[in-house]
Amino acid sequence: MSAIWTGVSGLLSYSTGIANTGNNLANTGTTGYKSSRLLFADMISEMAGGTSDGSQIGTGVQVGSVSMTTSTGSPISASQSMDMAINGERGYFVVKKPGTDKTYYTRDGAFNFDVNGYLTTETGLNVQGWAVDQTAVTAAKRTGTVLSQVPTTGTLTDIQIKDYTSAAQATSAVTMITNLDGQTEPGTLDATDPYFSMFKRYNADNSPPISNTAYSAPIKVYDSEGGTHTLTTYYSKVSDENGKEYWEYMVTMPPEDDGSSTTSGTSKAGVLMIGTLTFSAQGELENETAFTPSGSDPTDLASWTQASLDGSGNPKLNATFRSASNSSNILSSQPIVYKDGLSSSNASWSASAPATAADIGTLTSANAGFNSANTKNAATCTSNYSTSSYTASSTQDGYASGTLLSTSVDENGVISGTFSNGQTIELFVVGLADFVNPTDLYREGNNLLSATKESGDASLGRANSGVFDSVSGYTLESSNVDMATEMVNLITLQRAFQSNSKVVTTADEMMQKALEIKR
Repeated sequence: MSAIWTGVSGLLSYSTGIANTGNNLANTGTTGYKSSRLLFADMISEMAGGTSDGSQIGTGVQVGSVSMTTSTGSPISASQSMDMAINGERGYFVVKKPGTDKTYYTRDGAFNFDVNGYLTTETGLNVQGWAVDQTAVTAAKRTGTVLSQVPTTGTLTDIQIKDYTSAAQATSAVTMITNLDGQTEPGTLDATDPYFSMFKRYNADNSPPISNTAYSAPIKVYDSEGGTHTLTTYYSKVSDENGKEYWEYMVTMPPEDDGSSTTSGTSKAGVLMIGTLTFSAQGELENETAFTPSGSDPTDLASWTQASLDGSGNPKLNATFRSASNSSNILSSQPIVYKDGLSSSNASWSASAPATAADIGTLTSANAGFNSANTKNAATCTSNYSTSSYTASSTQDGYASGTLLSTSVDENGVISGTFSNGQTIELFVVGLADFVNPTDLYREGNNLLSATKESGDASLGRANSGVFDSVSGYTLESSNVDMATEMVNLITLQRAFQSNSKVVTTADEMMQKALEIKR
């Protein structure tokens, strides 16, 4: 009798093994599928009859365990930008069923945005992530701070794009790096204020307001509504003295765009900042001054006082634009940091620097706005080499509004949107989960897994950080089923099943023979 039950245990166990192998083979093409590994265990043995040495005979076989293998499937190219694959074993995408708190985990990264802007799985579950802290990102860009990773805000939530537009951003910083030809002859100088001769010639009622300058460098900037305006920096050489060169510069906007209560309607409408540049004998910018209007009479140099400096020691101007769509609408004053490559390391003017533009007069020494011990030159800086004047680089940080054109995900799981205004904005960071024992995750079907007591609770994190592997976009993870191995397993299990069926028939024949002897 025991032989029959031993054979039956084999039939039952190997039948389960064949079913497990069949399931693996059936899911060979399932995205992100993890094969199951089935292990057998022997059953309790019993004492062998007729022996005196404690010998035992086994009573059969049973299924010991079925666990999930976590090896990574091969990456395959995909056509959708939101198709993702995790490049290693550490990490599972986190998804939730809408309207519930039920959380699942998956390696199937076939995601797409639905009509409501939610990033979902193919079965409609919402992919989870963290919203990017746009305030922190903008602040970092404006201060030139390099962030170690994209900052996020809030808790893990549904990834949803609610607004398919990018709001306009007003220009807050302009960088204008030029080379001013050292062979240029000085322009016509004012007898009283030679360092502001160009400013004195400027007349908003003329077209153009200023002419006969040594060089001019325009740049397009944006107001708070996304309207465009042109800022032009004019340069004029003043003198060569003791191997150094002194230049006057003036930052302007079109007079008709000027809505400032100080300069609008006057002959100096459109003038935003004036100052001087001092170059060394080697053509390097070594000092500067900068003045902005603060008095009631912008035609008087005494009304132009020291410009304020930002935290990095660059001068700031204030532009009050008229709306590009309605010139009668005057926008709020817009501070703009103006960078020419030279700054003050202690973010302050020298104690002996002229307080107003009028204080410079004819004094060459008064052109030192910064303490020479605190000046700092950027890697690219306005220069005075003996070659044609040119603009080396000009940048600004404003832009108009735009609409979403496409989305993408990088190796850190950061989902970014590309907009029609040329901006790429980081929107969300995909959340990943890891487990102490992922082989014991519970299979829910539809490529979904859930945590169990044996797997442990999920530890959340972001791709390419800590223990978590990186993410690839336009990629899916194939099943990790090895067909060759599974086919060999199938043959082995089939033969084992046949052998155990033979055990059962043989035991049956033995019992039949025993009954015949009795008769």
